[in-house]
Amino acid sequence: MIDIGHTIGNYKITAKLGEGGMGVVYLAEHPVIGKKVAMKAIHPELSKNSDVVSRFITEAKAVNQIGHEHIVDIADFGNTSDGEFYFVMEYLQGESLSDRLKREKHLPIGEAMSIGAQIADALNASHQQGIIHRDLKPENIFLCSRGGNRDFVKVLDFGLAKLTQSDQKVTHKTRTGSVMGTPYYMSPEQCEGKTEIDYRADIYSLGVLIFEMLTGKVPFGGEGYGEIIVKHVTMPPPSVRSIVPDLPEYLDLLLYRVLAKDRDQRFQTMSDLREALLDPERYASSAPEVGIPDDLSGIARAAAPMARSELEERSAMGFGSQLGSKPPASSGTPSGRGELINNIDNLIRTKPGSRLLLFFGIVSTVAAIFLIYPRRDTRRPLPAALLPLHPATVRVNFNSDPDGAVVARADGQTLGLTPLSIEIAYSDSAVEFQFKKAGYEPKTMYVVPNLPSPMFASLRRADVEPATGEGAGGATGEKTASATARARRVRVAAPAAGKGEKADKPEKVDEDGVLEPSIR
Repeated sequence: MIDIGHTIGNYKITAKLGEGGMGVVYLAEHPVIGKKVAMKAIHPELSKNSDVVSRFITEAKAVNQIGHEHIVDIADFGNTSDGEFYFVMEYLQGESLSDRLKREKHLPIGEAMSIGAQIADALNASHQQGIIHRDLKPENIFLCSRGGNRDFVKVLDFGLAKLTQSDQKVTHKTRTGSVMGTPYYMSPEQCEGKTEIDYRADIYSLGVLIFEMLTGKVPFGGEGYGEIIVKHVTMPPPSVRSIVPDLPEYLDLLLYRVLAKDRDQRFQTMSDLREALLDPERYASSAPEVGIPDDLSGIARAAAPMARSELEERSAMGFGSQLGSKPPASSGTPSGRGELINNIDNLIRTKPGSRLLLFFGIVSTVAAIFLIYPRRDTRRPLPAALLPLHPATVRVNFNSDPDGAVVARADGQTLGLTPLSIEIAYSDSAVEFQFKKAGYEPKTMYVVPNLPSPMFASLRRADVEPATGEGAGGATGEKTASATARARRVRVAAPAAGKGEKADKPEKVDEDGVLEPSIR
């Protein structure tokens, strides 16, 4: 077993720097020339795990293949006579981006843009070699002093890297429908467990990093990882200015494109993103339309951005990866595992267009796995007899923009006014809810209430019937305007009549904008 005092290759182990889910990082020194290096070794109990060993080798191969100044350099690789795998990498003195954010909360614009541009530069080189990182997060970004730059970036931990070149033979396989990464920073396509993950997933993850550097918070937070995954897939990102009002508008324009759900709408290369980060104001002046909603005022509340202290609190409670664990102060690798690999092959199949049902199915499965997933890599599921039965009710948080919308079931039962947080009956099927507010078009939404879930409705203002008579424009055009207004007046939509059935009478229009909430 590798330990302090041992000599491995040409280096003597002198200290332990940190420990993660897959391995241990030591400080080692050449006994003759005094050169210090960081040595990463697989946990002895995992050395016989072919999947872990394959990922370890992939990391060494990927980093060596890229050879970029902003990516930690690996100088040697091997295994001991006892079969323990290790690699030797440059020893870095500085701090992780996670430590910087813990201390400073959020960074000045110039500092955040510089760090982001360096990361983009490193990953552009990585992508050109056909290598996707897939696990970008502050713990995997190291800041050290180099040539007068105190924030010289080194990208670490390519343990989840995917080699996409046809001549690369990767031993470990990603199962269809597996979710891999750290949920706070994962792209929507990773959250959905898609098999085809390309370099644009790294672009999205870098967008989350930039968002956190500017605001001190990740854009999507929640009670559990399932809720966070749903938000990555379904909800637009909040405005950075909703968190730090002094930030300029052009940052929202840049980040909204980086964090686009559809990867075809994001920056298509890291090189393009780097250029935008180096001069974001110039980028904004010539940026393409990216479909930013007219009103983002309510999105931040529903997205529930979370600060690093909150992430660590959830990590301490045992949610999946060791996101909040302290990385070594001066090594070339982080201590957190930051990896989720969950099989969701048996997920429900839905018809085209029923994508939302699939999302909540994914969340349900992932959340269930997290409940039984151990902190270490033993991964032994609980016996079926010990698995908990589903609860009778689950909590659903209803939010709308603007507030004060009536939330009602499809049967017309009124639940209350937004913002509203209530328990509703557990179900594995989609349940319909309606959001209604005077002066706004009603909106129908669906949720599968099999775990705590957020619902957010952005209501569109309806046309209002113009006033008539003296002092309001006279009678000119009165009939036409009134007819148009009546046609557009907001109503509660009645269910469509089935074949051979008489249509039900539409519900009365809520003229005064007040509905009595009744919770039954």
